[in-house]
Amino acid sequence: MNASNPLDTLPQRLVGVWAHPDDEAYLSAGLMARMADAGRSVTVVTATRGEKGTDDPAHHGSAAFAARREDELRASLAELGVTDVRLLGLGDGNCDLVPDTDAVASIGAVLAQVRPDVVVTFGPDGITGHPDHRAVSRWTTEAWRRHGSGDLRYATMTHGYIAQHAELHTRLGAFDEFGLDGPASVGDDELVAAYDLSDAELDRKRRALAAHASQTEPLAALMGEDTYRTWWRTEWFRRPSAAELVSCPMPLRIVAPELAVAA
Repeated sequence: MNASNPLDTLPQRLVGVWAHPDDEAYLSAGLMARMADAGRSVTVVTATRGEKGTDDPAHHGSAAFAARREDELRASLAELGVTDVRLLGLGDGNCDLVPDTDAVASIGAVLAQVRPDVVVTFGPDGITGHPDHRAVSRWTTEAWRRHGSGDLRYATMTHGYIAQHAELHTRLGAFDEFGLDGPASVGDDELVAAYDLSDAELDRKRRALAAHASQTEPLAALMGEDTYRTWWRTEWFRRPSAAELVSCPMPLRIVAPELAVAA
């Protein structure tokens, strides 16, 4: 890390709010490891246990697979030196059925307790467009507006990154959700933070991703190890626009499962 670069500056207390186990590793493993090494506070909030993250009908949505995903999450974060893990226990793929007010209250309770100086999550596009990602962005933005402290930052991608990996992303169908418009990206001048990982940091991030073996190893095999290892070498964040902060819709929901924040 170049301490003279303001885009590399570390917060004192970080809360990351994500939808599924492994979101946090792709988008913020390097940042979390740097903070842990510096003796700073990192809290990870994960909305679901990712129980639908398999094509195997024998395990899809099962309690056993949910337990495996949770174990993978904790092992991945342990590799990074992070132990404060909060699980909301929501159904994978069903975040749009959750009352926004309940989810916002659960996330807001974490923010009120931790009082982070930086909160990181998805932008409204959810990076990939996944509905669970978009819901988590909406909830976290509103929780920060109501209860939060410090700076809200959205994980993002740069125009250069999208151009560099265009062929790969097309082959993988990574951003098909967005059609011909492609995924959202920003210019370098729109970034508030960018963490470019050293080789040693990248090795550690790869180990953290490897801990999510049910999700990451098939993709790594498909992409090739060299490509996969460097795919997310830099972690970028931007601030919400003024429009994003005033247009955070809170629609009424009918289904009302109980939310439990489990450390």
